[in-house]
Formats: sequence, C-alpha cells, structure tokens
Amino acid sequence: MHGLLGSDRLIAELARRRSGRVARSELLAAGVSAKAIGHRLACGRLIREHDGVYAVGYATRDLLARCWSALLAVGDDAVLSHLAAAAALGIGPDPVVIDVTCSRRLRSQPGIRVHHHALHPRDVHRLHNLPLTSPSQTLFDLSKLLSLRALTKTANEAFVQQLCTIGDLRETQGRNRRRKGAASFERLLATLDPDGRLIRSPLEARLNAFLRARRFPPWEQNVRLRIDADVIEADVLWPAQRVIVEADGRDPHLAPLTFAGDRRRDRRLTVEGWHPVRVTSVDLDHRADELDADLRSLLGLPTPD
Repeated sequence: MHGLLGSDRLIAELARRRSGRVARSELLAAGVSAKAIGHRLACGRLIREHDGVYAVGYATRDLLARCWSALLAVGDDAVLSHLAAAAALGIGPDPVVIDVTCSRRLRSQPGIRVHHHALHPRDVHRLHNLPLTSPSQTLFDLSKLLSLRALTKTANEAFVQQLCTIGDLRETQGRNRRRKGAASFERLLATLDPDGRLIRSPLEARLNAFLRARRFPPWEQNVRLRIDADVIEADVLWPAQRVIVEADGRDPHLAPLTFAGDRRRDRRLTVEGWHPVRVTSVDLDHRADELDADLRSLLGLPTPD
C-alpha cells in the first residue's frame, strides 16, 4: 500500500517513460489501489483516454502521446505499424488513426486500428523506447494502403534518411511473400531496382529510380574500370557513349580527402575520353528536368515530347 505522495511519485515515474500515459493494469500491479485510481480520475489527475489507459495530469494530443496511449490500450505485444510507424519514423504525416499490430486477434477501437500478424523479431525496432515496425516492414505494410507513386516517394524518403536499404527491402519481401500487399511491394522493388542490381547507397537507389522513371536506355551498374594504375568503380555506366554517372552524397567539407580524390578521378576519366557526371540529392529533388536534359545530350538521345 502506497501513501498518497508515494502513489503520485510512482504514477509520475511510469508516465514519464510513456509520454505521460499509464495503464490501469500496471498501476494495480505496482500497488496503486483501485480506490486511489478512482479518486484521481474523479479529481482530474488521471484522464481516461481508452479503456484502462490514462493521461497523467493533462491530455496532450501529440503523435508520441497518442502512440503510447494506443500501445497501452492493446497490450504488451503491441507494436506501432503502418501509417503510425511511418509518422514516427519521419517518413509520413501524422495519421488520424493510430495503427497497431499484435499477435492476437482483437477488435479495433475508437482512434486505434488493430492489425493481426506475428511479426518476425527482425521486423520490430525501437525508437526512443517506442516499439514499432522496422522501416522496411513499415514500407511493406504501407504497400497495402498507398498508391505506387506515394509508396515510392515514401521509400525514397526512407533512403534519404538512411533508414533502410534495398537489401533490407528484399529481406522483408522474403518474410512476407504470402501476405496481402506482396504484389504491390514487388512493384515497388521493380520501380526502385528493376534489374536486381547491387545498390550501395540510398542516393544510388534514388538515382536508379530516376533513370527508370525517365525511361533512359539500359545501363551497367558498379562496373570496374582500369585507368592506368587506378581502378575506378562506376555507379552507372553507358560504355558505348562513354558516360559515367556517380551518386555523390558526400560532403566535401566533412571528407576533404575523398572530395579531392573524386575530382582527380573525374579529371583522369575526362583525359581518357569519358564523360563523368556527379549527381547529388539536390539534382534529383530540384533540378531533375535539367539533369534529364543534360544526360540525354551526353547520350545523344532525343528530347522526349
């Protein structure tokens, strides 16, 4: 039995870990009596949000608080998923309803959409102590909800933030082959990496998606070239036209030696008759049409109507 002050301290400590939310079951297990809980509900020190889930002191409606409230309402095996996980990861907007996945078959309730699936341990991550589906599993789940265009945009954002790789997506695909959404997820992978190429960085994945979307002719990937004593590995290569495109995500101020080495490599390639082109995220985000026109000019391609 806790005293009044001791119970308040215990409740505050539990709530601190969950963005101001506590569950009735954990309060009872910690020794806070039903009478003490009822008293705090009556005087507004606990505010009911779902059955057996309370906000402590005041009810904020920020994303993290709503997520914790939903997780506590569903139970210990609950994991944030779908649109809610995307929002928590920073690759999607705040959802109206919080998606939660658990291994039990439960009904959804106001403000919470419950999904039934026994997740593989590799598909569950933690972010600031919040259990949620991994970035690649989140993208798979979104393949059931979003259009291909919206899903591709969300995947690109995950690559930009270096949350996952093409390899992660392929592993997740293998664990979800028989689930609803597998066909849509396969179309996403075909858009991002249509030929199963080895892709070494998020920016390289975005470069491939750009070339595919703009219908450039087939290219070679990660090809090793020998220039005198140097061996150069090109990200994208059109050997007949002697055009090389590099996904350049390095900051020259953070890596001055790498920056200088890249410029030396570009100079050596130019001397040998190649056309090296460096592409940054700014090019893909804000100068895509200009990049398209420049590459077509170097490759001798007609400008699309």
